[in-house]
Parts: sequence; C-alpha cells; structure tokens
Amino acid sequence: MAADQAFSSPEEGRRIGRAVDAGTREEIGRSLLWQRVHAALRDAILAGRLKAGERIVELETARDLNVSQSTVREALKQLAHDGLVLQLPRRGSFVASIDQDEARHAYRLRATLERFAAAEFCLFAPESAIDTLENDLSAMRRAASANDTAGFVEADIAFHRHVWEATGNPLLPRMWAIVESSMRSLTVISNRAYFRSLDDVMRTHEPLLGALRHRDAAAAPELFAHHVMTVWEEIDKAARKSDG
Repeated sequence: MAADQAFSSPEEGRRIGRAVDAGTREEIGRSLLWQRVHAALRDAILAGRLKAGERIVELETARDLNVSQSTVREALKQLAHDGLVLQLPRRGSFVASIDQDEARHAYRLRATLERFAAAEFCLFAPESAIDTLENDLSAMRRAASANDTAGFVEADIAFHRHVWEATGNPLLPRMWAIVESSMRSLTVISNRAYFRSLDDVMRTHEPLLGALRHRDAAAAPELFAHHVMTVWEEIDKAARKSDG
C-alpha cells in the first residue's frame, strides 16, 4: 500500500481536519494554495494540535483541506525545510521531535555563536537596533498574553535574528539562516515542554535586552550563552529522567 493510503481507521482520516482551524480551512480555497496549507499545518504544529512524532499523510490531509496531494506535498517540503516536519523515504512525513544528539550539538553550537553575536552587538550595533529588539519583546508579550504559540515563536526567533543582523558582521546573518532551520522545531517543542508558560519564556529575554541596552560586553555574551544552554539542560534532564 502506498504511504499516502496507510490509514489505521476512518477516525485517523478526520484528524488533520480537526487540528486545522475552521476559518483557516476556508481561506485555503483561495490563491497560493501550498503556502496557505503550509501556514495551516505550521500553526497546528506550533499550537500543539499536531503532536511531535505524529504522522501527516498526504492523501488524508489533501482530502481534509480540499486541495490536491501535490499542494500538500509542496507544503510538507517547506515544513521540512523549516525543521517542523521530518520526511522519511518510504515512511512518510512526521511532526519533528527532539533528537538528543541533534539537540545537544545544535544548542552547543548556538550558545557559542550567540555569545559571539552578543559581544559584537555591544561593540558595533546602532542604537536603532535596541528599538527593534524592544518591538520584538513587545510582540512576545502580546503573543504570550494571547497564548499564541506560533506568534510567540516568530517573535522569539526574530529577536535573536535581529541581534545577529545588527552586529554588522556579514557572515552572522548567513549563519543564522542555517541555525534557524535547525532550531525552529526545537524552540517550538522546548517552549511548550520545559516552561510553565509563554510568559516565562518571554521573561528570560528581558535580562538579555537589558545587557545589550547598556552595552555590557562582559555580561551580555554570558547571558546569551546561558539563555541557550538552560533550555538544553532542561531537555537533557527530562531525557535522563525518562530513561531512568
């Protein structure tokens, strides 16, 4: 049987339709279909309506959203690029989950790069960059108040990206593009799994902005590295507990 036809029950065939908001399903009938399907599935993943490890079947999703399989296939390809979906040959597409080895390497590398970016920001970033980061933090607050996981993740990622971009180092934004694709799904999962609320995640960014605002080139790099590694420590702690 083809991967797209591998249902376990009729109930499974209705799962995607329930996960995607009704209003979103209505909008999917308009132009740029694959982008709208991508946005609908992305929001369902970020909001936790589609769980880590859950399979997304092309045929089922196409029927639920009233689009073609090729449209769903294109959306899934972009979600894989975003790091939110894992595509396995002959097995299908699955909502990404945290792999311990991948997470450890990703967080250690990011901590090193965040430390460097924070130091460079303190030395070279224009004052206008602080206003940009204030806006990002405000966007996080609004998303946290609305319990909007998708909006929060976008604002969280924008905050860190803008730090890297403001350094004036032309290599850092190019490196961020690679880091972001690897970290996005980890950010989504860790925000929901290891913090009590999105507001708690937002508050971890306040001392980061404070150190950058004061151009504290000694404290800011260490705060940024600690910010990143704290999440890794929570992931590692949870994994050890489940293994034990």
